[in-house]
Amino acid sequence: MTTPAQRPAAANDTASDLSGTQTAPDILIVDDDPGMVQTLARVIRPLGRLRFATQGLDALRLMAEAPPDLVLLDAQMPGMSGFEVLEAIKHDPRLSDIPVIFVTSQAEAQFEQTGLEKGAADFIAKPIRPAIVQARVRTQLRLKQANDALKQVAATDRLNLAEALAELRESHAQLQKTAEELKLANEGLLQFVRISSHDLREPLNTVVQFVGLVEDDHGAALPEEARHYLRLVRSAGERMRTLLDDVVRYARLQRGETEPRTPVALEPLLAELCEALASQLAASGAELHIGQLPVVQGHASLLSLLFQNLVSNALKFMPEGRAPRIEIAAHSVAGVATITLEDNGIGISSEGMDQLFQPFARLNLRREFEGSGLGLAICRQITEAHGGTISVRSRPGEGSAFAVTLPLA
Repeated sequence: MTTPAQRPAAANDTASDLSGTQTAPDILIVDDDPGMVQTLARVIRPLGRLRFATQGLDALRLMAEAPPDLVLLDAQMPGMSGFEVLEAIKHDPRLSDIPVIFVTSQAEAQFEQTGLEKGAADFIAKPIRPAIVQARVRTQLRLKQANDALKQVAATDRLNLAEALAELRESHAQLQKTAEELKLANEGLLQFVRISSHDLREPLNTVVQFVGLVEDDHGAALPEEARHYLRLVRSAGERMRTLLDDVVRYARLQRGETEPRTPVALEPLLAELCEALASQLAASGAELHIGQLPVVQGHASLLSLLFQNLVSNALKFMPEGRAPRIEIAAHSVAGVATITLEDNGIGISSEGMDQLFQPFARLNLRREFEGSGLGLAICRQITEAHGGTISVRSRPGEGSAFAVTLPLA
């Protein structure tokens, strides 16, 4: 006779379970011997809520209604054996994680091996020993509890992963959109470069040239205030032309518009640069010392612009009354040349270091030092276009040392 779904109202039904919560584990005892059912119930009643079945089919029906946390299963039952019940449990996805402890009078190793291979979690031998039964039941309940917690974490992780993937897809779509917008903006920049190279330079050159003609032809007849105004117009025009040239160079570098690299000897390149800057060197009373320089792989015109900007800055950013002193040296390691340009100028504050190589960044007032704010940004673009780097160390009031790395030829 079966006793399906019995739930004795034990005093410990609301006792704390193994995790410390107020929900006790659900334990199903399946045995065709009512005496054994009662014996097991007395032993494990303190560990959880109990249900009972004396036949395999009844046990499966009870599990289908409400999966238990643990099953104590008689291995030798008439009709549907314990092994058949175990196989049915393990083939049901809703029940396959439930630990099953076989209760058996069989002591053969082959019998136990068969049960373990079919998925049994443990064995309890008849006649039972209460302490052993409680210990093994506790162990399996704790393992079940830990497994349930891991499954919950895994489910949460899957949810988080799904959300992260959705966000990643959205970000990817946004990046693609941004890339298209940047591509269009870059095309607009190229168009601006073309316009700047021709249409904008023409009226600007006209203004500068005619102001020069007025100064040359009629300057003597003009009052001093008028001559001062003309000088301001010419100075602003020349500054605008310099800024325009720098913007054009910067835009072309941003687009990677460079020719294939060739070996470039830096010593003759710096010698030509000194000749081009001869008037500035003489006017400032500068001392320029150039050591032995290597042959690097790059673009002669861009490297000339790089060192022209660095030397011009060293000449320009000087305290009043101090003669510039510039040292250029180089050393090579592992196929890379490091060229150092050291000056005795005004130096750079620690606050200014962060924005030093940013386009249009100005660390000094325009009335103190002229410039477009693009010189060092262009230097960085040139070095990076060559696969190199540029860095600086400086002490305010004492000078700066720029270090440029370039690949050797």
